[in-house]
Amino acid sequence: MRARLAAWLVAVALAFAPPAHSLDDAAARIAQSLIVGLDYDQARAVLAAADSEDPKVALERARLAIYELDCDGAVTILGRPDLQKSDLSDIARGCQRATAALAGDTDEEQGIQVRWQDEHDRALAPLLFETVAKARDALTRDLGVDWPRPTRIVVVRDLLSLSAMTGLPYPSAQTTGTVAVAKWGRVTLLSPRASRDGYPWRDTLAHELTHLAVTRASRDRAPLWLQEGIAKREEVRWRIGGPFDDRPSAEAIVKRGEQQGIGFALDHLGPSIAMLPSADAAMVAFAEVTSFVRFYAQSQGAEALPKLMGELKTGKEPDEALVAATGIDLRGWNGKWRAYIASLPPEPVPALWFGDKGQNGQPGQGLVSGRNVRDRFRLAELLLARGHVGEASNELDLIGAVLDVGARVMADPGVCSLRARVLEAAGRRDESLGLLADPTKIVASYGPWWAARGRAERALGDESSASASFLEAVATDPFTPEAACESIDGTAQPADPARAPLCDAARAWSQTTLEQ
Repeated sequence: MRARLAAWLVAVALAFAPPAHSLDDAAARIAQSLIVGLDYDQARAVLAAADSEDPKVALERARLAIYELDCDGAVTILGRPDLQKSDLSDIARGCQRATAALAGDTDEEQGIQVRWQDEHDRALAPLLFETVAKARDALTRDLGVDWPRPTRIVVVRDLLSLSAMTGLPYPSAQTTGTVAVAKWGRVTLLSPRASRDGYPWRDTLAHELTHLAVTRASRDRAPLWLQEGIAKREEVRWRIGGPFDDRPSAEAIVKRGEQQGIGFALDHLGPSIAMLPSADAAMVAFAEVTSFVRFYAQSQGAEALPKLMGELKTGKEPDEALVAATGIDLRGWNGKWRAYIASLPPEPVPALWFGDKGQNGQPGQGLVSGRNVRDRFRLAELLLARGHVGEASNELDLIGAVLDVGARVMADPGVCSLRARVLEAAGRRDESLGLLADPTKIVASYGPWWAARGRAERALGDESSASASFLEAVATDPFTPEAACESIDGTAQPADPARAPLCDAARAWSQTTLEQ
């Protein structure tokens, strides 16, 4: 029945195509719309009924191949002289290079397909499959979107491969700390191993899946502010809420951005937040669209976003869609939201959140600043690794005194978790609990901090809390043995046997890093 309906829709679409162009031109336009909406079977049917030699039809056949990750097939199609200068050519060749001899894993039951550029990352598969399945369910609930199968994920080893696979300029990826891109019908995700301290890769995956859902629900007609605002809202709604989900709040970051002269009109963000001039600019832009979409959804109720997606899907411009859905255009909604922001009481934003971030722009990573402090921190790490616990403790004691900013330094989860490890090594685990009990005392999630917390909870016999803490650790930094193996030296095995391969991979990666 569904196949007959699709064929009938194709026939009707072709029958009513504009007469100014050939049926092949019309077929190409229809196929492109179906492809970007992830309706591949219908697009294939349209293209099969058209002349494959027609350049526009051939171009859409190449596009479909790219979306279905048949990069070799796309390169072959685009090898025609009349197509070699197509915008798709670079994407197809970059995809072909990055996916050469990729390893793969498929969850047939859940309809998820993952390709790995580096087999070391395959240990992430169970957690990745779980994240995709839960995120899809949440997006169906919140946006009313259905999912064609399979959902495709590609995990790449570095930013160059991310750029080649997606078309995102490499300098832009470096500047804004981009770690994933949803484009060409799939999510391309940077391996957590590419960042010194990992990054929240599971929430990032949910964020990018939201882009695919919004593209499908709106037939790729959602403006950037709506795309990113919904993605930021949805990146945490697939799981139980955590202590860092809204800390600091998006509204507080918007206000801090205004104080520092960083702000954007919602409809003037450019082609991509990933292409803004700095990590701080990207952070403020994300905060603005997050706050706006949250305000809009809370004002209009549970059907607000599905209704707006439906209006966009019919071909309406964003302003028209907003008016049709709510009776208010973007200018009106912007005014209401700005008034709401102005009415909020002041909320402090840690200074570490602006202009002092580590690799990939993740707050809480590499936050120790000042050469003297960095040197003492590193010295404490080395002393602890060689068993000089007392000397390591002395170096950490001096860090706060050096800059007279002890509270600021201890808000750095790297310093905090190292202090906990020193106390643990000294047999003073009870004292370490004070550093680990309250996540709101640190500025952001950090794998080793959660691992130290998990060990302390396990020592107290609280296995349920320990398991939750170790899961948080691998959600941020899965290839650190301390997190993956649930032991300070990485020699033990995790309590969950299913996570043993991740522990083995983390140990191997750690050893490789030491040898380098």
